Amino acid sequence: ETRNWVIQGAGGKHRRRGASAWYGIAGFFRWLETKAYRMHVRVLLSRYRSYTDCDACGGARLKPDSLLWRIRGTTGECPPVNLFDLVSLSLADCEEYFKRLRLPAPANEAMQALLEEIRNRLRYLNAVGLGYLTLDRQSRTLSGGEVQRINLTTALGTSLVNTLFVLDEPSIGLHARDMQRVIDVLKRLRDAGNSLLVVEHDSQIMLAADRVLDLGPGPGQRGGEIVFFGTPRQLLRTSRSLTGAY
Repeated sequence: ETRNWVIQGAGGKHRRRGASAWYGIAGFFRWLETKAYRMHVRVLLSRYRSYTDCDACGGARLKPDSLLWRIRGTTGECPPVNLFDLVSLSLADCEEYFKRLRLPAPANEAMQALLEEIRNRLRYLNAVGLGYLTLDRQSRTLSGGEVQRINLTTALGTSLVNTLFVLDEPSIGLHARDMQRVIDVLKRLRDAGNSLLVVEHDSQIMLAADRVLDLGPGPGQRGGEIVFFGTPRQLLRTSRSLTGAY
C-alpha cells in the first residue's frame, strides 16, 4: 500500500498555488512528458527510465504458446522459424528467406497469393535501401528519412491504381544518395496508373518530375501566382522563374 502511494500518488488536483496534493512518481513523469521538447528533461527521463525485455517472452511480445508454432519449408535451405525469429531478421535476410521458402502441397498453392504479397512488400523496402532494418525495430527509433521511405513503400505495396497521392516534401531527412531510390518509388507509383502531386524544393525530384508548377514570384505575401507550368527542361530555359535560374 505504501509503495503504491509513492508511485501512483494520493489522487486529487492542485486547486490553487501552493495547494498540497501528492501526485506520485508516475504523475511526476507524466508531467515531465509534457516538457520533453527540452533537452535537459529528455536527459532526466532517460536516466530513470529504460526498456527491459520481458522475462516470460524474452522480448518477443507474444504469448509462449504462440512461439511454439513454426514455419518450415520443404527444402533444407529454410530452417524452422517462429514469428519472433522472422521479425528479428534484417529486411534483406527476411526477403531472402521468403524467396527460398517452398511449402508442402497443398499449402503452397493455397498460400501463394499471401506469400507473393509478403515478397513484394519486402522487395519494396529493400529497394529503397532499408535492408539493414529489422521488422521488430521500434518506430520511435527511426530517422525522418527512414519513416518517409517506409510510408512510400507502404503506398506502393497496396497496389492502388487511379489514386491521387499528395506528398509534402518526401525528401525531408533523406541523404542525397538516397534520393534516387525515392524517385524510383515515385515513378513506380506513377507507372502503376496513379497521379502524384509532390510539394518539393529538392532539385533532383523537380528535375525528375513530368510537370513542374512554380508558384511565386516570391515567398509569403509576395507569392501566390503561377510563374511557370511545364516540363523541367522548359523550366530551365524560362527567364521568369527564379527556381529555374537556381
